Amino acid sequence: MLSHIESIFAKYVSTPISDLNREQALMPSKAIAMHNEYGTAPGLWMKKGKKVFIAMPGVPFEMKSLMKREVLPRLIKEFKRPYIYHKTIRTYGLGESAIAQRIEDWENNLPAHIKLAYLPSFGTVRLRLSGKGHNEEALRSSIEKEFEKIYPILQDIIADVNGENEDITITIRQLLNLKKQFLSVAESCTGGELATEFTKNPGASTFFKGGIVTYATEAKEDILNIPHTVIEKDTVVSAEVAEEMAKNSKRIFKSDYAIATTGNAGPDKGDSDKDVGTVFIGIATPEKTFSEEFKFGRSREQVVKKTVNKALEMLLRELLSN
Repeated sequence: MLSHIESIFAKYVSTPISDLNREQALMPSKAIAMHNEYGTAPGLWMKKGKKVFIAMPGVPFEMKSLMKREVLPRLIKEFKRPYIYHKTIRTYGLGESAIAQRIEDWENNLPAHIKLAYLPSFGTVRLRLSGKGHNEEALRSSIEKEFEKIYPILQDIIADVNGENEDITITIRQLLNLKKQFLSVAESCTGGELATEFTKNPGASTFFKGGIVTYATEAKEDILNIPHTVIEKDTVVSAEVAEEMAKNSKRIFKSDYAIATTGNAGPDKGDSDKDVGTVFIGIATPEKTFSEEFKFGRSREQVVKKTVNKALEMLLRELLSN
């Protein structure tokens, strides 16, 4: 270990090695050192009876490397381990409590070896079924059977069952790719956050044409060609303006679908008489244009987040209905 520490200082560190650095080579006499290729502190593997104690450096990328290269292979070799199987369902449009009421009977009758976890976030709730057992095939089969029971109960709000890392924008991309259709956005109160959601994952260009952030009233008139008379009559925070924004975004980008957001995120009302937290989301589809009004509270950050998630939910619902 000392030789390893000295070689790191010789190759990569401009300051001289100190006694404090050398002390990292000290370890309990009964410990086995696990080589840390990215740092000076070793991992330690200590065993007493049937128990194993593991110590690792706290630097995340050093710890992760040791975990993959040293710890997991040793644990696999040392212990007989049960199989663990997960299946995740992602829902949209209903809160955790409402879902719990809907599936109460099903949840109460789950087998003892299967556990259900509610994993909520803005606009979505993931339901994760987890099971542990020594027969992998039987475990997988039992969880799949429970999924077959819950699917009809939640069919109208299920976004996907594609795994832990899927998000709603990936489902939207898949649905639009399937139809060879495209999406655009026109944003006001969300300030580009909606476009960011659609472009954060690879493959965005296969379904997303682009977006416009028209934050000021004049920009809505000059860029999106919203009639001044409409804004004067209904204010910028209105169903009429949200729908005009969506329609004109669809026209400008020659997309099949468009989403528009306009609202008062706070702390001031701006060019509108609507209360802070009032948001209108407009959706333009190949057949129609519509909007919905929401009250998202007074926290600016929460208003923006809730608006983005509600817009994604509305678009997904529309795509699934078609």
